Amino acid sequence: MGRVIDGRYQIIEQIGEGQMAAVYLAQQVSMSRNVAVKVLRKDLCADDNAMVRFRREVEAVARLKSPHTIEFYDYGETPDGALYIAMELLAGETLRDALDQRGPLPLGETLTIIRQVAMALGEAHAEGVIHRDLKPENIHLGTRTSPLQPFVKVLDFGLAKLQEPGDGVGTITGKAVTVGTPAYLAPEAAVAGRVNDWRCDVYSLGIMVFEMLTGQRPFEARNPLKMLYQHATAPIPSASRLREELPPDVDIFFQRAMAKDAADRFPSARSLADALGFVALSQG
Repeated sequence: MGRVIDGRYQIIEQIGEGQMAAVYLAQQVSMSRNVAVKVLRKDLCADDNAMVRFRREVEAVARLKSPHTIEFYDYGETPDGALYIAMELLAGETLRDALDQRGPLPLGETLTIIRQVAMALGEAHAEGVIHRDLKPENIHLGTRTSPLQPFVKVLDFGLAKLQEPGDGVGTITGKAVTVGTPAYLAPEAAVAGRVNDWRCDVYSLGIMVFEMLTGQRPFEARNPLKMLYQHATAPIPSASRLREELPPDVDIFFQRAMAKDAADRFPSARSLADALGFVALSQG
């Protein structure tokens, strides 16, 4: 460690790594502040088209102003051809951390978190930005005003897709490949030629709510292809049977949130959050 990226960011230590990028704690030299720097794998940026698409999509995400979207400060390319994004450094835990430590969350706390996620997604979708990798690891729970009131930020928009008129499946490389985490992936996202729009995010949000309320995901398989097959064909389990204190209305909610056909889902993340609010009211 200690190397300087692009003459601007001095690496302190690696703090995370995923399939597509590594994340580092770094100091922004010009401002003497700590930031998070995500460096994408070089093989994802191997051609000129990828570079153009990457810059266009990052610029689109950088315009997002929701307080519940992680803030991008800068992006660029290192002399050796690696693309990077500099973003705000957050303190707190991820939703995955919370679920691993505490198990299922109360309905009220789940609703608080999902409403904030929906605010971030609402703005993003209005701007044509689709996240495509919503999962508990990408939801950050910050400073709490009370145990049930975390301040939420949606992470990892750096690999989002910018949807354009008539656009279908695509990635930052411009190739038609499956992008996302299979356990949270909408059925249509894995099928070449099918429309892959904001409703994929709505489906992933439904999967997350199911896990938050029951402590388990609706579909499980070790093999990614089997997991995708379950998303496409398997019936949605009854959440109220898995956790008896949940109201029966929650099962109706999930039938729409995770509908196999995108046209049958909630039309927006906001409408999903509103419907979950009605479920909470039915709990009494």
